Amino acid sequence: MAGLLSFGSAAFAASSVSGDYVDYDFRSGQAVVKGNVKLTHDKGSASSREAEYNTKTGEGKLTGNVIADQEDAHLTCATLIIKNKGDYLSAIGDAVLKKADKTLRAGQVNYDSAAQFAETVGSWAQMTMDDGSSLDSSYLKYDMGSGVANADGNVRLISPPRKLTARADNAVYDTKEEDGTIRLIGNATATQDGNTVNGDVLTIRGAGGRVSTADGNVKMVIVPKESEPAQNDETLVYQVAGSDRLPSRVYKFYNWPGDPVTVGDTEWNLA
Repeated sequence: MAGLLSFGSAAFAASSVSGDYVDYDFRSGQAVVKGNVKLTHDKGSASSREAEYNTKTGEGKLTGNVIADQEDAHLTCATLIIKNKGDYLSAIGDAVLKKADKTLRAGQVNYDSAAQFAETVGSWAQMTMDDGSSLDSSYLKYDMGSGVANADGNVRLISPPRKLTARADNAVYDTKEEDGTIRLIGNATATQDGNTVNGDVLTIRGAGGRVSTADGNVKMVIVPKESEPAQNDETLVYQVAGSDRLPSRVYKFYNWPGDPVTVGDTEWNLA
């Protein structure tokens, strides 16, 4: 039986199933659909090459170039498993879930629309923002209601707009706190404009994307910059915190707590 089957809508269950070929059991509600498959419901739609879907339980499986839209969430993958009348989706194979200005990518993404919660399955995950920033890790879970993402394992943050890169064992990214706050936890390091900060925990706060706090075995490497105007082609100067003097040449490695340790020669300009 080809064409379109329509049913009464229940929760997130499909209200219609269509395709080039549809084999439907009215008693069980089980449909096997092939070719240009489309499932629609009151919250959105999904399309694929093939599908098995039960109109009574609201559960099924779509395979082949799956594209699904549910309210403001957009999902693509190779295989989509639908459970709990569409409230729970498991996207398998190059899964990409976009909601608002954030996109979650992984080998598999599980999405609970009722709980507004997504998590990745597999050895890699990536969250990207519309401004070009990205957060990579081995595992990532994202609570869309609270706006908090937890990244575990080999965390890497890249933010081209802020000229910032960072790494850590784990990270907690609060998308709402003070215009976005990320806490890098364990072997944390952040580099911005050539300057590097290391510590057990680093907190990067706000749209400016600068390290606001650093805790535990903190170290800083500051790269000298040319003054304006430069005294000569070879002289590099950098304003040292707490000092009104400008060194004509400085490259320092800071330990905290403790005294600064000078690396190389430092010539102070007392003029």
